[in-house]
Amino acid sequence: MDGFSFFHFNDRFIGAQSGNVIQAGINIAKGDFARFWDFAIPIIFFILGVMTRGFYSHYLMKRRHFDASYLLLVQWLGVTIFALAYGLGLKIPVSFYVGIFSYFMAIQYDTFTKVHGRAYGSIFMTGNMKSMSANLAQYIITKDKQKLRSVGIYAALISIFFAGAAIATLAGNWFGSWTMMGSTFMIGAVYLIVRFDEI
Repeated sequence: MDGFSFFHFNDRFIGAQSGNVIQAGINIAKGDFARFWDFAIPIIFFILGVMTRGFYSHYLMKRRHFDASYLLLVQWLGVTIFALAYGLGLKIPVSFYVGIFSYFMAIQYDTFTKVHGRAYGSIFMTGNMKSMSANLAQYIITKDKQKLRSVGIYAALISIFFAGAAIATLAGNWFGSWTMMGSTFMIGAVYLIVRFDEI
């Protein structure tokens, strides 16, 4: 989603809020307050999404019924509704589209935090690159095969993220405003996998 949003939504990010914070700071320094809000709106929506996830998780935990599939369903429905609205050309300022997508992506920011027992980031790659590099250094020092396995897992995650950004950008050229529907199909597939895994 970030590959598409950066390329098609004028340098704004849906998930990678660090980029939006940097751009907001640059535009404040330039005195371009209109452009500042282009980046501040997604940041605000992302914060609200994380808070919503926290409140909803607390509610489910009180009922002893926490389930990641509920959060995925909310995310899937939200992204689908607004991807359809964007595809159909509903006139909402682009900053609000980016913000709304940021809100729904923030809901899953810490839903998937491990792969093969290793912590990873599903939205930001900096931590994954750090973990890959640290494990590579440890492998060179210790020759521990587990460290090399970790390097492979993190390298695969980074490569998939890279490929996703490239594919999203190309898909944006081919499918235009309907490109975001690809994200809904992927989120839907993850939801169905998680849901059927619980049965």
